[in-house]
Formats: sequence, C-alpha cells, structure tokens
Amino acid sequence: MAAAPPALSWALPLLAALAGAGGPQSFELPGAPIDNIEVSSGGVLVAGGSCLYELRPELRLRHRVVPAAAGQVCGEPPGMRSNLLLPYVEAGGKGVLLAGWTQKDGTCEVWEQPAYRQRFNRSEVVSCLPDGSTAGVVFQLAGAWYLAVAATYSTGSYGNYLGCEPSQSDKATVITVRSMNNLESKEELGIIKRKDEPLHFVDALQWGDHLFFPYYTLKARAGNSTEPPSMAVLRQLRPSEGGLTLQGHVYLDCGCRTLIVSSSLVRQGERGWWVGVFLYKQDAKAWNATAVCIFGMEEMKEQACASKHFVMNGNSCAEQPQFSQPIFIREKLPTLIHSGLVAVYGTVVLNQIVLFLGTDDGQLLKAILNEDMESNCPEILYEIKEETSVFPKLRLDPVDNNYIYLSSANKVRRIPVANCSRYISEQECLSVKDPYCGWCSLTQRYFFIITPAEIFYENVILKNSSCFCNLTTLVIADKGMFYYIHSIEPLWISTLGKSEITVKGENFTRASGIKLILTGITGCKPDIIKVRNVLNDTQMTFALPPTRKEAKSICIQANGKKCSPPMTLHYVSPPSCLAITPNTSWISGGRKITTIGRNFNVVDSVIISDDQRSNLTVSLNLLYNTKYRPLDGLGFVLKKENDNLNISKTEVEVYLSYMNGAQTKKIWFSVQNITKKPDRSTILCKFKREGTDKIDFSTVKVFDLSVLQCLYSESFSDSFLAAFIVTRYKSKELTRKQSQQLELLEYEIRKEIREGFAELQMDELDVVDSFGTVPFLDYKHFALRTFFPESGGFASIFSEDMPQSRDQTSKDESFNMLHALICNKNFLVTLIHTLEKQKNFSVKDRCLFASFLTIALQTKLVYLTHILEVLTKDLMEQSSNVQPKLLLRRTESVVEKLLTNWMSVCLSGFLRETIGEPFYLLVTTLNQRINKGPVDAITCKALYTLNEDWLLWQVSEFKTTVNIIFEKIPENESGDACQTIQVNVLDCDTIGQAKEKSLQAFLNKNGFLYGLQLDEIGLELVSEEQQRELLDIDGSSEVMEDGIRKLNTIGHYEISNGATIKVFKKKVTTRSDMDYSDEHCHLILPDSEANKDVKGAGHKGKQKFKVKEMYLTKLLSTKVAIHSVVEKLFRSIWSLPNNKAPVAIKYFFDFLDAQAESKKITDPDVVHIWKTNSLPLRFWVNILKNPQFVFDIKKTSHIDGCLSVIAQAFMDAFSLAEQTLGKEAPTNKLLYAKDIPHYKEEVKAYYKAIRDLPPLTTSEVEEFLTQESKKHENEFNENVALNEIYRYIAKYHEEIDSKLERERGFEDVQKQLRQVKALFDEKKKCKWI
Repeated sequence: MAAAPPALSWALPLLAALAGAGGPQSFELPGAPIDNIEVSSGGVLVAGGSCLYELRPELRLRHRVVPAAAGQVCGEPPGMRSNLLLPYVEAGGKGVLLAGWTQKDGTCEVWEQPAYRQRFNRSEVVSCLPDGSTAGVVFQLAGAWYLAVAATYSTGSYGNYLGCEPSQSDKATVITVRSMNNLESKEELGIIKRKDEPLHFVDALQWGDHLFFPYYTLKARAGNSTEPPSMAVLRQLRPSEGGLTLQGHVYLDCGCRTLIVSSSLVRQGERGWWVGVFLYKQDAKAWNATAVCIFGMEEMKEQACASKHFVMNGNSCAEQPQFSQPIFIREKLPTLIHSGLVAVYGTVVLNQIVLFLGTDDGQLLKAILNEDMESNCPEILYEIKEETSVFPKLRLDPVDNNYIYLSSANKVRRIPVANCSRYISEQECLSVKDPYCGWCSLTQRYFFIITPAEIFYENVILKNSSCFCNLTTLVIADKGMFYYIHSIEPLWISTLGKSEITVKGENFTRASGIKLILTGITGCKPDIIKVRNVLNDTQMTFALPPTRKEAKSICIQANGKKCSPPMTLHYVSPPSCLAITPNTSWISGGRKITTIGRNFNVVDSVIISDDQRSNLTVSLNLLYNTKYRPLDGLGFVLKKENDNLNISKTEVEVYLSYMNGAQTKKIWFSVQNITKKPDRSTILCKFKREGTDKIDFSTVKVFDLSVLQCLYSESFSDSFLAAFIVTRYKSKELTRKQSQQLELLEYEIRKEIREGFAELQMDELDVVDSFGTVPFLDYKHFALRTFFPESGGFASIFSEDMPQSRDQTSKDESFNMLHALICNKNFLVTLIHTLEKQKNFSVKDRCLFASFLTIALQTKLVYLTHILEVLTKDLMEQSSNVQPKLLLRRTESVVEKLLTNWMSVCLSGFLRETIGEPFYLLVTTLNQRINKGPVDAITCKALYTLNEDWLLWQVSEFKTTVNIIFEKIPENESGDACQTIQVNVLDCDTIGQAKEKSLQAFLNKNGFLYGLQLDEIGLELVSEEQQRELLDIDGSSEVMEDGIRKLNTIGHYEISNGATIKVFKKKVTTRSDMDYSDEHCHLILPDSEANKDVKGAGHKGKQKFKVKEMYLTKLLSTKVAIHSVVEKLFRSIWSLPNNKAPVAIKYFFDFLDAQAESKKITDPDVVHIWKTNSLPLRFWVNILKNPQFVFDIKKTSHIDGCLSVIAQAFMDAFSLAEQTLGKEAPTNKLLYAKDIPHYKEEVKAYYKAIRDLPPLTTSEVEEFLTQESKKHENEFNENVALNEIYRYIAKYHEEIDSKLERERGFEDVQKQLRQVKALFDEKKKCKWI
C-alpha cells in the first residue's frame, strides 16, 4: 500500500481512533481444537491437544495441566481427546475435578483443585473410541459421591478400532454407576446393558432422584433408520436397594429428526425442561434441517416405562401389558426451526426462558420464549469472522451471568448476553422484551409475536417409532388448471440479496397474484415478494432482499391459494478472499492465479481494481553475425531486474521471431531454470528441437536497448546469439486524481474540525424567553396516558365525559357490591395474589388490572395507599430470597404498576407547578436547536442533535436565508390586516419545512396558533415578473437514478435573502408535505452510506467524501447549547423548594427506610437502589421521555431519541456504579460523562435531605391523600373500571373461589363474591354489559 502524503498523515490516526476497534475477550489453544469445555465455581475449564487449561472468568490463563494419560507436553500422544469434564465441590468447600480421556482404554483422572493434585486414575471408564460418545453426571447420595456415566464402548458392526476393544462381557455395557472413591463398576451400584443396537449418548442430567440420558442409535446416524431419538430415565436407589435402576425410555419426536446434536437442562424452581437441538440425517443443508424442541422433565419421568434398547433390570411398569412398547411423548411442534443449529444453552431470566444457540457457520443467536414456548425473532449476538462451527457446549460465566462462553475451532470467546445499547427508543426496547435489558423497562412491556408464514406439507405420517416424510412437487390447483414449479436458480445467494432469480415451471402466464414467500428461522417475519416479471409460460423472475445469514424456505403462492412445498434457499456471507497465489501479475494480464476463500458460488463477476496501474516495459536486444548456423544446442540467458512477481518457469514463454520470405516464423525455447540474485534474476533458456531450421539473421530486427545488457556464449567461435527480455514494474505512485481527492479530504477534515471548535466556543442558542402559555393536558388525560401508555382503546373509554346525573349508576347494585368487595383489604390482597399465580395472567394483564384498580379507587387514595404498602411488603418477601437490589426495578407485578400510577396521581400537582415549565422549555429548546441546521425531510435526521443515530452527516454546505417576508392572509375570524413575519429559513429546507417554520414563527410572535393547519396552506413566491407556487414536488424536481425524485428546496427555486413569499389558503387540502415514500430523497442522497441499506449500492457517488465521525462535534455543540436548560430541569426535580419535599416522596422514602430497618438491611446501597427504582426509574424517566404525557404536543421520533440521551444521563446520576468509559463507549454515554459525577453528588445530597426532614405524621399523610381524592372526584366513570376488574374475576372465578375456600375467615367474602357473580351474570343475560 502506498504511503499517505505527509500533509494527510496527521489525519489518518484520528480517523482510525474515531472508527474504534476491539472485540470480545478470548483464549486460543496453541495448535489444537477444543475437545471439551465446562465451567466451575471460579472459572472455565477448556480441554484440547491432550491438555487441560483452567482459565479465569475473563479468559486469562490460570493453570495448564498435562494429564498422566498424555505425554510430557501438550499435543502428545496425537489423537488423544477429552470427553468428560465434571467439576464438583465436596464438604468443606474442597473442589474436585473428574476428567475423562480417550487414551489408555478410556481413562478417568480425579484431581483436587486448585493445585490439581491427582487422587487416582482408572481406565475403562469412558469411551476410548475417536468418535465414541461419553456423558456423565456426578451426584450425591446419602453423603457419598457417585458418577453415573453413559458411553459407547463398542460400535458393533459400525467399525472396530485396534487397541480399543472392551472385553466380551463389557461390549454391551452402556451405563454404569461408580463410587467416586475408586470409580469401580459394580453390579450393586448399577450396570445397564444395551440390546443389539449400539447407542450414541449426548448428555447426562440429574433431575430430583432421577437421571436422564438423551441418546440416539448409531443406525440412525448412519442414515439407515427413521427411529426418533430417545431419553433414557433411571431411578436413583440407595446402594443397599440395588443402586441405579432403569425405568425405561421415551421417544422424543421433533418432526422426524433422528439425531440430537446438543442438549441443555433449564430449571425454574420446581419446574424443569429439557431443550434439545435435533437434526435430520441428510447430506444437503436444508432450511429445516435442525430444530429446537422442548420437553418437560416431569412429563418424561412419568411416561418412561419400557425400553426396546436396554436390558431391563428390576421391576418396572414394563411388566404390565399396556406398557410393552416405549411411549412417545406427544408430538412437539418445534419451538424453533433453523438450517444449521449445533449448540443450545437455556436459562431462566426473570421468569422468561432464554435460549442461546450456536450455528454451524459461527453465529451466536439469542431467542426469548413466551409462556407458550414460542420464540421471538432470535437476535444475532455475535458472528465468528472465520465462520467456523460453534462447539456443541455453550456455558454461562459462573461469576457474571451477563456473559456466555462461545467455543469454536481452537478458540473460546466471552460474549455479552445482551446488547442493550442498540435500542434507541423505549418503544423498541419494550417490543423486544429482552429480560437482560431491564433498564429500558419503565412502565409496562408490550409483547408482540410475529407469526411465521404457514408452510404446507403433504403425506406426513407418524407410525410408532418411525417417521415418514414426503414432499410432493405439485404447487397450485385452480379450477382444474395446475401450476408446477420445477426449479429455482440460483439457490445460493449472499446476504446482500439478489436482483434477479429465475423460477422455472409450467402455466405461469395463467396464474395471477404470484408471490414468493421467504421464511427463515422461527419467530422472524417472512418476506413476501411480488413477482418481478413473468417472462413466459415457463419462467418468471423475482428480486430477493438482503437478510440474515441462514438457509431459508422458499415457496411460491398464486391466486391466493396455499404455498408450494418449500425448497431451500441459502443465504451466505458475501464472498471473502483469504489468499491469492500468486498475488502479483504483469499489467498486460494473462497470468493464471488461484484464489482461496469462502462462498465463491455466489459470485456474479470478478472485478480487479486498476486505479493505480503501473507501466510494464519489455525490451529485446539481439547481437548476431550474418552467417547461417544450425540451432542445435542453442541456449541463452535472460537477465532481468528483480520484482515481486515470483514468476515460475511454467509462466515464461520465450521465442525468436524471424522472417522467412513473406512469412513470420517463431523458434521456441524452453525455460530450464530461474535463478534469483541480490541485484537481478537470470532465466536459462534452451532451444526446442523441431526440425533443421536455420536463421537468416539479416532478417531479424534489432531493438537497441540502452537500459540493460545481456550476453550469450556458445561453443561456436564465429557466431553467437544474445537476447534479453526485461520486465520491470515502476514503483507505484498515486495518480494526480487520487492526490486531489486526498487533498480534498484533508481540507474537509481540517475545515469541519476548525468549524466545530469555533462553534463550541462561540455559538449560543437564543432560547425563547416567552413561549406563551404552557399547553398542559388536564388531569384526566395526563392520568390516562400514564396509566395506559400502550392501550389507547382503554384510554378512550375513560375519556368520555361523565353523565350529568349519576343516580342511575349509583343504583346499580352489582357495581356497588363489587366496589364494597374490593374495599375489603383482605379480599383485595388475596385476589391480586391469586391472579398473579395464574399462568395466563400476563404482564400486560397485571398492568391493566393495576390501572383499573387505581381508577376505581381514585377517590379513596388513603385505602389505595394501604393496599400499596401491603403489596410492597409482600413483594419484598419474594425478592429478599433472590436479590434485594432488584426490588421495583421492573414492572412485572400488579404492585409495581400500582406504584407507578400512585406516583402519577400524587405528584401530578408538583409536576404541573414546579417541573412543567422547565420541562416544556427543554422540549421547545430541543426543537429549536434541531431546526437551526439542516433536517432531512425523509429520515428526520438532523445536523444538530444529541443522538448519534439521528445525526445527519451527509449534508453539504448551507447558509441561512434570513429576512424572508411571508405575507399572511387575514385570520378567518378577526379579519385583521395582513401581517409580515421574519422567518429564518435555510436554503436546504424543503417547502414543507419552510411552511412549518413560518407557522412556528407566527406562534412565537403572536402567542396563538395560526388559523390553518400545515396541509391547508400553500406558499407562493411573489416577484415583479411572476407569482409562482412553491411545491415540494413539481415538474422541475430533480430525478435521480432509479427514478428517485429529490424534494424541492428554497435553494432549488433560487430564492434569495429578502424575497417575498405569500402564505395562502389552499382550495383543496392535499396530503401532508412531509408524507413521502422511499421513492423520494432530500439531503441524504441514494448513493450515501446511510441510505445503502434501503436503496442499495448501485449509485455512483455524487457527494463529497465524508466521514461520519467528523460531525460528532455537532452532538457536543447541541449538548452545550441546551446544557443550562437541562440542568435547570434536573435540579427542579432533585431539589427541595423551601426545604420541603412532596408529601408522596417523603412518605414513600420513609416507608422504604423503615422496611430496610425491619429486615435488618444495613447496606445503604440497597435502600438507595430501592428509592431510585421507585421514583426516578419508575416515574421521572417515564415523564422525561414522554412529554406528550404532560403537554398537548406531538412527540417526534427525533425528539424521542434526544430525550432518551437526556433520560439516560438522568438515570446515570442516580446509579451507584462507577462508570469506566473508553474511546469505544457509546456517544450518548460520553456526552455527559464529565457531568455525571457532579450530578451523583447532588442526588446523594437530595436523598440525605429528604431523610433528614422531620417524619410526616399519619394525619398529615391522610390529609394530603384526602385532598387529592377530592380534587379528582367525577373525573372518571368508576363503573367502567369496575366492569373491567370484574372481567378478570369472572375469567379466574374458580381459582379465586377455591382460594377463598381454603383460607380461614373468608366465608362471608366468598358469599359476597358469589352474589356479585350472580348479579353480573344476570346483567349479561340482559346484555347490559
């Protein structure tokens, strides 16, 4: 690579630093693949290359152990591998590790940790076969430790291995139980033998007093069987009772897949599930080759009775006639289908099952399951660059569960389990429902399931232990006409998509509504693609979009009928070149090169860049006499300057050209040898004898070269021949055009950095001193938006005005009795706890119930507060056993949402009187700052922003067009004369943006809104020559490549400073000027980097080369401009005016202090976190990110992104964790990094000041709550809320009634509940509700 010019050398390190670098923590085994991996209490154990490595959690080497079964060093003997690693902790905290190796007939060594002193070793414990299976589990029984190990000791007819044959009596042994004192196999402990068919064991699991071994037959692995895999179940008995007893096995049906490749046990209290990755035995990689299926541990334990694979020992249900055959667990629909899963690890995080999945092309996926075991669209957590297959074992970091270990080839990596920083909005974070990203959950989570496209199969039959799957090729039948699909070409494309694929078949011209349905991994939304072109009756084409790396199912749908049987389409990574041999060539071309890489089968064409082409000089010099001489034995030497071509002798052709009459003839020479010397290389050539040719040297042209000389000597004394061919590369240097581009880039970087610096030092934002009356929402709408942030339908039913007379509703006995019932504290608490124990009572239901309850008790805040206290105490009892710092962090219970609502009710007055004005000033200032510079009308990205994701960096130079005069039409009602307003408009603003700014300017000047909406007004340029209407799109609009039209701007119409523009009322209201599709562009042109994801990269650049990081100073300048407004808002929240705290805050903080004291919690951090979770996280952040909850305004996505940055800084101020930020940290963290320490001190002082205030008396709190209750009388129709509460009571009436039946003292309440139900049932018959 050519060196950078000195003038630009200073900029390259800057750009490299801005780009950032780094990767996950990793450990690489020296020269050997990973055989096994396991975690212990203090780190990671990795085996490979005949050695064991103990690593610290961050993957730094702690110990390297060479087992006794190996040689003196790692790597000896070759072929030795580890097939068992089982760490456990004995009494007294002593760590023990059992390690199994294939060497010496399957040796197990038992070591004491941490010194790795060997206790003993024993052979013939694990399998010694190179591909034999071993699975084991260590368990404790009656104070003693035992090992249960399942292994493939013999493969029968599937292959024999010299030096690894068990004794005749042990060939059928598959499962044994051994004491950890000596690892001897004894009948009294348990020995299980197989029947005829050899087995392959995948895992060993302990669940209660049972052991589980998932396995499949070697016959299935060979592809000779369709028998499903199985789960062997064994009962643990005391040694005196016969040791281990086989209960039986159950078949694990996962859609005809016959192999298991990975296994994981998921535990949640007393419940447990086994998760397996199942595989079809087939050579081709199909879209549905692998699947994840989940089976309940209790279900398998109960149904395991008989076995066709094992010799049964002891009494079992197999002796009963009805259990003479193994049982199928009822067919499981796969939780997840994928083309190449090879690893799974499952865990439970905050009551949600999370699966981590590895693929055969190096991806780590994360899937989150709902209550019905349905997966979301899995997230790609990490991709291995080399695309090597993931090792079947995934393990969580035992010290910090926020990391998972990913192994592949000879490398293990430590990967974060979540990437929460990628969520830029609350809505996005909530919709993903990632339990690891708790900081995003503020009120309630909206769960969204994407149902995959339906795929149709035919002739799928399940018979006992065999599956028969048959897919036909018939596609669609419509009124007797059949349409066939024969083939799709190509079936391998890159993740960038494909502009054209061809589908071949029959009768395509007779079909209508043809679509292609592209379905990937389960949970992700399928792509539905319309046909691009029906070429003829047998061929049609489609354009495929870019997507994630995987094999997908592809089917064709026409005439609204069902889809064709699916075919497999492979999306692979774009082709990558790993090596080129040779890697240099002559400029004239023609040299054969070999390229090594991946995914060349998706290459459309090969392009060789020749921007830095060098010249090639070939010279020939001949010295001769004029006599004829035979050429026998003729030879000569070519001398050439050294280069880096590394030419081989097979690549050089040498011939001598001469004239024979009118013909040109050639004499060929063979290259004998090429010798490279320090200064030059020599090529020895010999004549190829092809007859008795003689040369008339007088006909040979002489090319005089003064560059080099060459000599030839022969045995002839009177003649000689010399020839010289020189190939030389000039040194590479930058062309004039490239030099100019680099100079331009240097100028742009210098200019932007200097302007950014000047802007930071001199720019000031003219904050609007008076913005008129703050447009507060009334209390009802404020409460409804905080109670139901995601449920607009519920908010609307409460928004209706109350009837003038409430006599009719007050006489409704059913509502009166229900209201009296929920005013019974014992009943209400029992009701809530009972509902929360119901499986189908989802998080959304809990939040809705809490909001209905808040409305129903709006006028009884004293009672509601008592309920809040009781439920919070109960929640503390639940949380104290796990982690007290997690209390109130999320919104997963009724009480957590109830607390959010209670804070909203009690702080509504404080919010309006103290916080409202600085908050509205912040929103207004942010809008003003954003609109100060260019804003792209399509994407809403802006040059001035707080959020990097909303940064507009593709903008050219712009200037402010000031003093443009807009004439205003008379107001509709007052009829005032026209008035002129000065408006600051940029020459890059669209006409729609100019209209928005003009309406805003009118509001700022007059203090009230203009009489017309944005889409009701038009702009007209007034000049002496003509009057011209200004439009975003008209006949003069510029049309880009691919037909994309560029929106007109002020600059497009060449409007200068001081021009007159008239505002007029349109006769016909059209769509909003800002409502444009992807067929339009504004400042981000189709060829820019930010738009390549949508538009493609087919456009050639028309803009100056720009680097996004050059504009990061705009984030800082925006932060500086609004800093005083942000601090004013923050301090209005965490200050105490007149040394008084709002009653609700003081009361609840004191309540938390009292609970901590009663529970003897001495850690001050716990109480600090409780307070932070209950007030800033639960209430203030929700307000800061949603100004539309407080004001009658519309929040744009861009404002939401900026407020998210401010809200994050706000929450960081309350965090106790010390921030350690590096250069690669997100910009939203770096922006306020220097301010956070100061804010933290202010927050601590705020908490201390509240704690030091005199405690409130009970009467003071009740007086405040009573006054708040009176303020909100007649705000809501409480009966609507009661009706919604009853719906939940009716849905779970049996469970509630049963709970009341079991509890003492609820007899009267139970009668009242039944009376309420009878009254509501009667009303339902009359259709009153």
